[in-house]
Amino acid sequence: MEISIQQLKKLQQIELKMLEVFIKICDEEKLHYYLLGGTLLGAVRHKGFIPWDDDIDVGMPRVDYERFLLCASKYLPKEYFLQTYKTDKEYPYPFAKIRDNRTLYKERLLSKLKINHGVWIDIFPLDFCSPHTKILYLLRKIILQRTACRFVRKMNPLKAIAQVFSYIVCPSWEKSIKWQDRLIQSQKSNTTMLANFCGSWGRKENVPTEWYGEGTDLSFEHLKVKGPAKYHNWLTNVYGDYMKLPPEEKRIIKHSPLEIKL
Repeated sequence: MEISIQQLKKLQQIELKMLEVFIKICDEEKLHYYLLGGTLLGAVRHKGFIPWDDDIDVGMPRVDYERFLLCASKYLPKEYFLQTYKTDKEYPYPFAKIRDNRTLYKERLLSKLKINHGVWIDIFPLDFCSPHTKILYLLRKIILQRTACRFVRKMNPLKAIAQVFSYIVCPSWEKSIKWQDRLIQSQKSNTTMLANFCGSWGRKENVPTEWYGEGTDLSFEHLKVKGPAKYHNWLTNVYGDYMKLPPEEKRIIKHSPLEIKL
């Protein structure tokens, strides 16, 4: 389904309001958070949304993330839903989203799942990582195949083999989500690296803890937001020459919506 420019701008405004509510909760509870991914890139390069971006990504150190999950319901307005695999039975990821109940932005990939499909922002936990992280990523990818069978009908032979193995390791879908969650929390806190194990950029998002630090103030549209203290290092590590615009044919939205109601 094609998204019009008008729809994209409306979508971004809905997400921006959710981000504003999220920041207010973090400020009230004194929780650390950082913009991540294309949202961080947008804040630095565009002072707001990348014009073709259709979502918002934030990350929180694990201890702050868990506190947020515990206290968010006290602050979230009734039109918002905090989505995790514990609050939405068929939700297939070990990270959280805030969804707007009044809207619909159904991704083709997840369309058959009986979950809240409202417009969302992603909230990723940042966990410690170590030199063994490559093995951990491999294990998580294998277990992820158990989850993928819920909504992916066709896959290459290698992934099909991984899926068979994942059935042996995790007989139930619910167990696979819990195992993923345990895996990404399994590293010791005395490591000097933090990772977003659920992010889109794999091991590129494994960075020194000091790059996050206490964060730094940035502007995102009309909001004052927090980015990693060394956001230049983070963005360079993930995107390379991040201030350079991609060619026009790559300026496309990331998700593939099947149905939209804003």
